[in-house]
Amino acid sequence: MQQVLSKLFRARPGEWGAVLLLQLLVFLIICTLLIVKPTASALFLSEYGAIGLPYIFLTTAVLAAIVSTGYSLALRHYSLLRVSTVSLLVCLAILLGCAGFMKIPLARPTVAVVLYLWTAIFGVLAASQFWMMASFVFDVRQAKRLFGLIGAGAIAGGIAGGYITSLLAQEIGARNLILMAAGLLLPALILTTVIWRRYVARKQSLISRKRKSDTGYEAPHRLILASKHLLLLCVIVALSVTVAKLVDYQFSVLAAERYGDQDRLAGFFGFWYSTFNIVALVIQLLFTHRVVQGMGVSGALLFLPVGLGIGAVVMLAMPGLNAAIFSRSVDGSLKQSLSRASIEMLFLPLDEETKKRVKTYIDVFVDSLAGGVGGLLLILVTQVLHLSAPAISWVILALVALWMGSVVLIREEYIEAFRAQLSHLKPKEHRNRLRSHHRKVMAGFLQVLEEGQMSTHEKQLLYVLERTDDLSGSSFREPIRRLLAHPSGNVRSRALRSLYLQPGTELLDEVMPLLRDPERQVRSAAFDYLFSRTHAVERSVLEPLLDDPNPDISGAALVSLATETAGNEFSQKQWRVGQRLRRRIRELRGMPAAERQRWYPYLLRASGRSKTATGRAFIQRCLVSENEDVLRYAILAAGESQHEDLIVPLLHLIVHPGQRTMAINALVQYQGGLLGVVPDLVAKGELSLAEVRRLPSVIEKIDRQQSVDLLFSLIERYYPHDLPLRMEVLRALNAFRRDFPKRNMPGKLIYRLVVSEVRTYESQHDQLMHQEILLRYTESEDELAYREAYASLLRQRMRGTFNRLFRLLGLRYPPADVIPVHLALNGDNSAVQISAIEFLDNLLELSLKRLIIPVLDKRQRQVSTAGEKKYAGKEELAELRRREFKSLRRVLRGRDDRLKIAALRLISCLQDVRYLPVVEYYAGLTDISPAVRAVAQEAQEELRVSLSTVAV
Repeated sequence: MQQVLSKLFRARPGEWGAVLLLQLLVFLIICTLLIVKPTASALFLSEYGAIGLPYIFLTTAVLAAIVSTGYSLALRHYSLLRVSTVSLLVCLAILLGCAGFMKIPLARPTVAVVLYLWTAIFGVLAASQFWMMASFVFDVRQAKRLFGLIGAGAIAGGIAGGYITSLLAQEIGARNLILMAAGLLLPALILTTVIWRRYVARKQSLISRKRKSDTGYEAPHRLILASKHLLLLCVIVALSVTVAKLVDYQFSVLAAERYGDQDRLAGFFGFWYSTFNIVALVIQLLFTHRVVQGMGVSGALLFLPVGLGIGAVVMLAMPGLNAAIFSRSVDGSLKQSLSRASIEMLFLPLDEETKKRVKTYIDVFVDSLAGGVGGLLLILVTQVLHLSAPAISWVILALVALWMGSVVLIREEYIEAFRAQLSHLKPKEHRNRLRSHHRKVMAGFLQVLEEGQMSTHEKQLLYVLERTDDLSGSSFREPIRRLLAHPSGNVRSRALRSLYLQPGTELLDEVMPLLRDPERQVRSAAFDYLFSRTHAVERSVLEPLLDDPNPDISGAALVSLATETAGNEFSQKQWRVGQRLRRRIRELRGMPAAERQRWYPYLLRASGRSKTATGRAFIQRCLVSENEDVLRYAILAAGESQHEDLIVPLLHLIVHPGQRTMAINALVQYQGGLLGVVPDLVAKGELSLAEVRRLPSVIEKIDRQQSVDLLFSLIERYYPHDLPLRMEVLRALNAFRRDFPKRNMPGKLIYRLVVSEVRTYESQHDQLMHQEILLRYTESEDELAYREAYASLLRQRMRGTFNRLFRLLGLRYPPADVIPVHLALNGDNSAVQISAIEFLDNLLELSLKRLIIPVLDKRQRQVSTAGEKKYAGKEELAELRRREFKSLRRVLRGRDDRLKIAALRLISCLQDVRYLPVVEYYAGLTDISPAVRAVAQEAQEELRVSLSTVAV
């Protein structure tokens, strides 16, 4: 029976006690209100008529300001329990006093005013206290499921109170009805104390109480003005109350015109208030939680203003009591069901102290102030403008438009409130380096260059030199030229690189001495400068440099020559680049090892930059060298060469940790050329699985749409069942989206992968739950060890699936939103986890929300109940064994070899004859992993032995 109720009403085991007590409490509160309210309305209208309504609305606003101020001051010094108890006792005393004075005819006008004011204040104050207590009992996720169910108690109380008034108003009179209502407040007082001590006091730790005492007081209105979320919430509450007052005025005036007698009017109000609550109860039980879950809080909040807008149109088209009943039914049914639950949800992102300070202030003062505004509007439109009751619908339509706009705006603020709770988990943003041609920036650069001649601030100079490469103008030439004499080799070489980009040949005399600079990078930059100006330098000057016996001279010259003539066949022939390179490579064989080692860096760099067949062949030979230094320079040369023949050798190197980073950087230089070659290599099987698993770390750095397509094809087309590759691909896609956010991600494909991961996670979760229960009934030490190993591997697989799921979400939604949620759910703070799930619930689109949120709720429940022991009866245990048999067979049909091996080892000690044909089948297969087949054969033998022993 409990399972049926849990499925129907979304309450889970362990929650029903609190739910039922809260339902009973709110039933008593609203029943009391709905007994007094029709009586008070009828008594007031009979004494003062409809003309008095605007003034009582204003009086209510003034009284609410006094009550809310006193209430806030009381909460500063006393607990919510004490303040709630005292306020209920005061309300009880006022009811008893009114019942006593009703015997005196002269006191009836005063009693009518007091009762009406009591109804207005009690309705918001008691309800506010109740919902604040309920928000302390349940967290945000529980509230989303259970507030609708708890609110059904309020609606049931409204039905009961309304019908009691309707049936007994003429039988026992108004005074006895008030005494009956006072009697209902006594058990409400007791329930308030019980709920607080049983469910709230336990949650308030000593730490939280200490934190409360240390928190400085801030007035509620200041908190509201400082928060856009609270400000919009106040606007929504105020507009809803103002519109409700206008609708209630239409309803009361048109009803009073038809029913003049006080008792008949009280019966009419009682009947319709109860009817409204019946409709509200149906909505609350059947639709509220579904609408909130499906459309979100903001979507649910739109139903009431839309309904009242329709009612206003109906009133303008067909004025009369029936139209007023329709509008009042929309307000009465939706306000206490869908709208009430949604409004309470808007308070949930607030911390406990803020909630206590502002909730009653909003529920009492803002509510009543809005009622006062409604009263002023009524005075304006009825007594100044002399509009009829139906014509007030024009004002209602204008207010409804503002109301709907506020609801639309608060959606993002509601999400932002949860986003703020996760802000400490948000990844840090890295600022881009400044690139500007602003004249102030350029002046600053010049100052650094001019002062840097004798400066030792090397990093500052290098930064400015790098920035000036993109700036035109001759003003930088002289300051940079002076840096050629800087004591730092890094600065000298960088200054030469900057001057290399400048036109002109007037610096040749200053560059020539740098050819024999002690720093290799300076010599290299000097050679590049000279060979870039061969038209101005005599060949007789350069030829000796190329033939110099010192490799630091001739080698650097050859590299510069290869660089400057690359892609120019005429220049290469003129300078005989290929012949020079070939001669130097042949000479390596006869050189001493030390000299040969000095030549390799220069020859490999020249081979890569020359892009000749001779150089390419030399690089290929060196890419398989056992000498680490030679291999390192060969990788650099292969990256500079960018020839297709060198791609495969480089891909072979990315599996070696020592060369991986350099090989990746070399491959990235191929850009789109690499992306065109890799699919054929993967399809033809020229790359090992280990090499394919490293491919994503290369592809993620290439800014092409083709990179996205290739990464997805690796896990969709080529290796759909390899989990390590899938994780690497998703990691690479996340990095790609971070670095190149303008590239498109395939939404439909991502959705399909999300569905797959969610189903996998659910299957793994169910298997793990079965194993955790069966572990408690395992007696054999071997079975216990294998079952624990299998469960441990399942947990590992679940973590992997969970991480892949969020990496996929990071491709569809902003990573700055998804990453904090992922980190929060992997943390150990339950409150932060709940906020993260609620934030994600509002972030996801409906189709993904229905798919993912139930899984996260289940996971969060599992984490929160991790220490609880799980047991099963005899029949449940047999059912678990049957489910285990099916799940183990499903694992063996899968592609996860490690999980297969763990499953087979577990099967080997289960002594269950059903598994024998299963292991015999896998022991005889030849097209599976040898390791899996070997374990299957072992399991077959062990299972046969154990079954034969049991039979004997």
